[in-house]
Amino acid sequence: MKALSEINLNNKKVGIRLDLNAPIRAGKLLDHEKLTVALPSIINILERTSNLCIISHLGRPTEGSFNQELSLLPIKEWFEERMQKEIPLISDLDSIPDGLSFLENIRFFSGEKQSTDDLSQKIANTFDVYVMDAFATAHRRSASTYGAIKKAKSVCIGMLFSKEITKIDQALKEGSTLNSIVGGSKISTKIKVLENLLEKSQKVLVGGGIANTFMKAMGYEIGKSLVEDNMLDRAKKMLKTDKIVMPENVYIAESSEMGEVTLVPVEDVPKDKMILDIEFNFTEMNKFSSEMTIWNGPLGMFEQDKFSNGTKKLISYLEHTSSKVIAGGGETIFAIKKFSDSKNFDYISTAGGAFLSYLAGDLLPTIEALKTK
Repeated sequence: MKALSEINLNNKKVGIRLDLNAPIRAGKLLDHEKLTVALPSIINILERTSNLCIISHLGRPTEGSFNQELSLLPIKEWFEERMQKEIPLISDLDSIPDGLSFLENIRFFSGEKQSTDDLSQKIANTFDVYVMDAFATAHRRSASTYGAIKKAKSVCIGMLFSKEITKIDQALKEGSTLNSIVGGSKISTKIKVLENLLEKSQKVLVGGGIANTFMKAMGYEIGKSLVEDNMLDRAKKMLKTDKIVMPENVYIAESSEMGEVTLVPVEDVPKDKMILDIEFNFTEMNKFSSEMTIWNGPLGMFEQDKFSNGTKKLISYLEHTSSKVIAGGGETIFAIKKFSDSKNFDYISTAGGAFLSYLAGDLLPTIEALKTK
């Protein structure tokens, strides 16, 4: 895959696919993190050519129709304020002007989701150079993230895309020592991630509903806790690796809304209670130092303070470890914002589903397309 620095952009018309899918309410931008991390590639390109069109999606509109609530207008206005210049918002590929411009939500365009030849070719034909810098959409086989790349005259990856895969590869590569932490509600949504990380890690600490399924697989009573019975055999198989780090104590209550919260040993969970948080297992994790740590998913229902202890203790541990920490996933980022600061971590991926797919060892469609160029 060619890097942005390898491509001649002099007097070229450039299209850049970004992930600017940020939360907006009543036309107001609520979080600009994804916009901020996109700026380095934009600035780099504009230093080398004046003709750049920014392409992104926002939400999940119905293709072929305009939806004001999912317009990129608030995103464009943020960039106008940040860059101190007016930027036109263009509604079709035939009208892209010279200079810096924004294409309206690419998911308004018919053929984006199915990556039709017509839309893929039209995107490709519009630009001399197509820059893919939306790693967060790399698991989507869409026209702007796959088809256009296949058909583009000249294509490369942007600075954020490059940073994402470099950081994750650094953790997963052979020769480096790795510990992993995987939380969340269901094993089924992260089964390939768990299996791939077990191959590459010294230890994998589990939390959230995922830990409940492992506890039941080990023969523990878990009461009324969330569990996936159809995943018990897979959990037993993973436990045989002797790499899974389980909690020694858990926080229980009648439900997330009712009852006193009590910390009990894993072997003492009553049948009428639910496990809603775990105590972070410092003892076991401190036995295995590592160069790298990967974290995805909270250890409990951290949105409620009474079930946030495990996730808070985990974050404190990661803040002070000598290991380089790579974190990713929507809930993970939310937890970091709530209890810490991104500056305390080596790298935080904003890629969501693509981050998980890459951790699982999947060949992402975008990368598949880029490798053909």
